[in-house]
Amino acid sequence: MKYEPNPKHKPMPTPGRRGSICPPDVDPGSLLQASTVHGEKRFATDGNTAFCAQCHDSQKDLWHGYPLGWGELPPIVLKNWIDAKVVSKRTIKKSKRTIRQGRRRKP
Repeated sequence: MKYEPNPKHKPMPTPGRRGSICPPDVDPGSLLQASTVHGEKRFATDGNTAFCAQCHDSQKDLWHGYPLGWGELPPIVLKNWIDAKVVSKRTIKKSKRTIRQGRRRKP
């Protein structure tokens, strides 16, 4: 597996927005190597943010990825991460609360 960014993706203006590139402080290659397979997608986390990867060239095994909101993860993947202490329930709740508060401030 090799990570290759999608040139169509844009910088991340809001957490969990689809079509966004990974933040600059994240190593997408490492996330891909440590990712969990679910269906045809792979999911990973840095402990604070969830990411999804999709294969866009199966012959070369090239993948691109993007950040996801915690609610967009398959429930079994999230449960396994919580059970393995890869991510905490507190982190997830804090992230959801921050997003909700951000939405309330908008006119």
